[in-house]
Amino acid sequence: MAIPDMPSRWSSLSVRLALLIAGLLALSALVTTAYSAITAHRAASASSEQAMQKALESTTLLVHQSNDQEQAFRSTALSDRAAQLKNIAQPIIETLNELDAEVTAGQLTKAQAQATAENVIRAVRYGNDDYFFAFDPTGLAVAHANPKFDGKNLFDVKDADGQFVIRELIHLAQTKGSGYLQYKWPRLNTTAASPGLSAMPSGGFSAPKLSYVYQFAPWEWTIGTGVYLDDIDATVAAMRAKDAQGLSQSFASLNISDRGLIFVLDKDGKVAIAPSNRDLTALGTTAWGKNFEKTALANAPKSDGPINHVDVTTKLSGDQESWQLDVASIPERDWTLVTAVPVAEINAPGNSLALKQAILSLLVLALGIGIGLLTSRRIVRPVEQLTAAARDLQEERFDPTSLDVVAARTDEVGVLAQTFQRMGTELVERERKLREQVYKLTVIIDHDKVQEEASAITDTDYFKDLAERAKEIRKQNATTQN
Repeated sequence: MAIPDMPSRWSSLSVRLALLIAGLLALSALVTTAYSAITAHRAASASSEQAMQKALESTTLLVHQSNDQEQAFRSTALSDRAAQLKNIAQPIIETLNELDAEVTAGQLTKAQAQATAENVIRAVRYGNDDYFFAFDPTGLAVAHANPKFDGKNLFDVKDADGQFVIRELIHLAQTKGSGYLQYKWPRLNTTAASPGLSAMPSGGFSAPKLSYVYQFAPWEWTIGTGVYLDDIDATVAAMRAKDAQGLSQSFASLNISDRGLIFVLDKDGKVAIAPSNRDLTALGTTAWGKNFEKTALANAPKSDGPINHVDVTTKLSGDQESWQLDVASIPERDWTLVTAVPVAEINAPGNSLALKQAILSLLVLALGIGIGLLTSRRIVRPVEQLTAAARDLQEERFDPTSLDVVAARTDEVGVLAQTFQRMGTELVERERKLREQVYKLTVIIDHDKVQEEASAITDTDYFKDLAERAKEIRKQNATTQN
């Protein structure tokens, strides 16, 4: 029976076991690294989104607080102006009442009284060259400080916002007796064209104005006076400029990421507030910047509160790369708040952790392979010794003592070695005895064969004749010696 060849190095049990351990460790490392990378990316993305959302929320809160302060200031200022207008108008109303009383008393004619009232209304000035005016029910300016308006019918005049100013003032006085109206109107003695004041007899720069009107019933006149509000608007604008500067500095100090930033776009998509340490002029001067502004505005929520997320590819930091944008709206300012962070920076912590995990997994894999090789060698070596002993037994050179070390083990391999050692010893001894028996049987068989062959020779006639002749020769020799 042919003796089987020893297995090759790569097909040996130890190598296969080591490869199995390495494969399991590699699979475990791959799964662990992939899971860690995905988890890290999700955590980094969630952390970045949370930071961006907090930045937007804090900025929105600051803007709301600033807007509340502005509104409170404007409301207080308007209340003060309204009270002042009513107080200022009171002497004119009293003068008209006195003139009407003189008409009733017959001291003046109505025409004389009205002429006097018109002159008083045209002449009175106060504050910042502020004045009074009077209109009849048809919208005719019976008395106006501006000679270009005086005597003209202004019933269909609109201000820059399309509001029928005189029509609404007359309606307010006729229906409510008195009241306030805000509109836009050119200042006294301005000569420049007033855009937006259609059908205006005279031009002029229009400015926001608050007027108080009173219905003087005896003559059906609408008496009014007003003050311009551009100083309030200037103060509010100064407050907004200061707030914008503060926001710009706050934007610069916000640590969203290394290159992340937050800024404000106005309703036209232009940068209204930028971080003080960043130059965003390219947004309004380059094709990619204008596209970026359009994308941000297009993804802005319609109301205050929601935050929309969008990914864009742009050159916000010079190179074309992907950015994650969070966009919120502040309707009362017509602002769009934008936070922008490079996607690479969002993924960087996850990539770093994944790389560290991969390196750690490789180290664990190398260590595991080393330990696996040693362990597999320790496990497989007794099996190899048993295999060698089996080959020695087959080749009739088995030495039971070669398994003493393996047989000393207390595990299943030790029990197998003890059993094989005992069986091998018994088999060798049995084979030795069998060989001795075969040898003895061979000797016996050979002796019998010699006898059989000798008998075959001696039984022949030739041998018998030869024996007779030898016998005669011996007799003759004996006689001769005698």
